[in-house]
Amino acid sequence: MPRVPFDLEARKPYLIPVFSDTEYDRRVTALCTAMAQEGLDALCIYANATSPSAVAYLTNYAPLFGSAFVVLRANGTMTLVTDSVLHGEPMHSMIWMCRIPDVRVALGPVYGGTADEVALLTAALLRGARRVGLTGQMSLPHPLYAALASRVPTLYPADHLLAAVRLYKSDEEIAKMREAGRIADAAYAAVFDTLAVGIEETAVAAAAVHRIHTLGAREAFATCVVGGVQAGLKHGQPRRRPLVEGEMVFIDLGAAVDGYMSDCSRCTVVGPARGEARELLHIGLELYEAGLQVMGPGRTIDEIAQALLKVVQGTRYAAYFCPTGFGHGIGMTLLESPGLFAGNPTELRPRMTVAYEPMVVVEGLGTGVVEDTLLITETGYERLTQYPVVTWE
Repeated sequence: MPRVPFDLEARKPYLIPVFSDTEYDRRVTALCTAMAQEGLDALCIYANATSPSAVAYLTNYAPLFGSAFVVLRANGTMTLVTDSVLHGEPMHSMIWMCRIPDVRVALGPVYGGTADEVALLTAALLRGARRVGLTGQMSLPHPLYAALASRVPTLYPADHLLAAVRLYKSDEEIAKMREAGRIADAAYAAVFDTLAVGIEETAVAAAAVHRIHTLGAREAFATCVVGGVQAGLKHGQPRRRPLVEGEMVFIDLGAAVDGYMSDCSRCTVVGPARGEARELLHIGLELYEAGLQVMGPGRTIDEIAQALLKVVQGTRYAAYFCPTGFGHGIGMTLLESPGLFAGNPTELRPRMTVAYEPMVVVEGLGTGVVEDTLLITETGYERLTQYPVVTWE
């Protein structure tokens, strides 16, 4: 039995809401409307420490470890069930960030409970429901799914419901992403203040991470700074390797503000950019600008892909262009809808947010890419990351 009370009144002195009650109510109402359209009595939402956003989206709470379920009923009431409870004390495990009154806890296997206890408690809440939607099944461990499905036989896949609600960002969400973009820009300033011949990749990355944390954010993902031939493989881990004059460097970083992310890539050369490296950087910039010409509401993602293909068509870079992935949706997770790829008929709409990154990746040389986080507006787009796109002059 927990020693420290964790009911809502006990949590309130510590609770730090990320959004207003109006914003959280908007999300619940939108999901309940979607549930009604599909004839669902309840929605069962799963998250864990690796992918906490689905639960945090409704409750303001993200599990530190283990698992968490939210049961959302058709009338809008919710219950949180979690086994993310250090040494049996929910209040020692950031449960005080949860804004909803009804919280149930399981001990979990580390502290003497069973591995499926959190799922059994959740199943009990769903007893009698005729039709239940399940989100987060891709990250739900099989033992928990088996315990849930054996007791709630009316489970239906429902990831699309939550994805559809999260696709269009509210004013409050956009404000978080603008701040995440501003901090990413500041991190790039730290990168280019540090990057020089003889400086180790890890030192450049550390400058970016320090700036992100100093400004009150977290890394959206592990900061990438790689030079030399690894720059022609795009993503990688910074090494204790001094940068060499004339080599290309690929940089990818982002900030997360209250869980909302930015994603921004830049490429450069250590010292003056010459020859093939300079040409590759320019083709990356040309791609970026060509796609922006057709970026906006009502345009399909495939239309953007076709504009990009025209840039490299007939050039030696056609073989190195990546039409199967030139960006992705972004918000509370780094990779969400819509995916930016050739053949995707999805129309862009106002309030969508995407990380736009058309790229040419030449193994053994480097990467030509400019990536920015964009907000689709009523008339076009807004760059939420605004660091200069030319970093090699």
